[in-house]
Amino acid sequence: MSKYLMLLAALLGFVNVHAAEVEVLHWWTAKGEAEAQGILEDALLEQNIKWNNFAIVGAGGESAVRVLQMRALSGNPPDVAHIKGPDIGEWAKIGMLENIGKIADTSTWPDFLPKIVRETVTFDGQYMAVPVNIHRVNWLWLNKAIFDELDLPLPTTWQGFFATANKIQAAGYIAIAHGGTAWQDALLFESMALSLLGPEKYKQAFVEYNEALLTSAEMIHVFEQFKRLYQYTDSSMRGKDWYQASQLISNNQAGMQFMGDWAMGMWNTQGKKAMVDYICIDVPESKGLFSYNIDSFVFFEKNGRKNSREIQRSFIDILLSEKFQAEFNLAKGSIPVRQGINMDQLNQCAHKSFTDFNNGQLVPSFTQNLASTSHLQNIISKIISNYFNNPSADAATTVNSLSLAIRAIKN
Repeated sequence: MSKYLMLLAALLGFVNVHAAEVEVLHWWTAKGEAEAQGILEDALLEQNIKWNNFAIVGAGGESAVRVLQMRALSGNPPDVAHIKGPDIGEWAKIGMLENIGKIADTSTWPDFLPKIVRETVTFDGQYMAVPVNIHRVNWLWLNKAIFDELDLPLPTTWQGFFATANKIQAAGYIAIAHGGTAWQDALLFESMALSLLGPEKYKQAFVEYNEALLTSAEMIHVFEQFKRLYQYTDSSMRGKDWYQASQLISNNQAGMQFMGDWAMGMWNTQGKKAMVDYICIDVPESKGLFSYNIDSFVFFEKNGRKNSREIQRSFIDILLSEKFQAEFNLAKGSIPVRQGINMDQLNQCAHKSFTDFNNGQLVPSFTQNLASTSHLQNIISKIISNYFNNPSADAATTVNSLSLAIRAIKN
């Protein structure tokens, strides 16, 4: 090696050793999620910023939120955290978040960020978080090999869905791949509730918390129909996480799964192909409806210690850059939050998600903390899950309990 190359290598080594660190709390730990997180980590390292990984596994982010609260209360929050929806406002209210507009120039954001995205990361007219991507939650995924083997039509109605589930089960397969945790039970419910109630009544119930609708005969019917799904799940999956349920689709053990498109990110890492190995369709009777989940990052105030504006600006610039948006969402299974990104590399399911987002009726996913705070979401999810897993639970009693719990927290 020449003296020049040795000197260059030494200098590069010196730069890496002294790279600035940024501690990031998140819950992207499953395959697909971890690969997407690695893309962000690499992009930061190119700017000589080292990702200090603070990953919390499990509970769909609930565990991460608890850990974050403990860190914040002790006066030692991470530099950056994965927070979304109304939780952004809760942290902003107590003065713990940095105003993004004081870190970076946000004047051009309306030029390339959709209105619903900007509203999601705004509190009191100020940007308090940086959006990363858009997930669609109300997907129904189908195992193509099983559907081909049994010559099954795509279920577009609930009547057709139950008939299909019966045939899959009769053939010896698991009809619904489902991990038995509270947030997954609630996601299953949310998918059916949006379909049966429609977007306006869904928002009245789970965004506005209209008591009359929450306790109505129509809501009781939704819960009763939701309970019918239980018989098609596998009891051995109780307590398992979503990616373990998604693996049943990969292994040709299960025919269908209700899950957000982060599942697609996992399948893609396994070499599975959209419309070849798995099929994406609307949840039955929900064509034109889009339940969205928008991931975002916040920056924490650090008890008088001044954060590096240069590092923060680099982080923001990377998140919203065209290159990162294209690469990250390809791995994550989501669609870019930034408009104008070349979609050629994204598969048919991502293209459908993009089209439906831009043309469909958008509703915030309450199971993904886009309609409520994580605290309220956890209470709602537990009530729904307890009903789903209790054979003797009564729908009318459950809707009353749900309404009372929401009223107690909101008031």
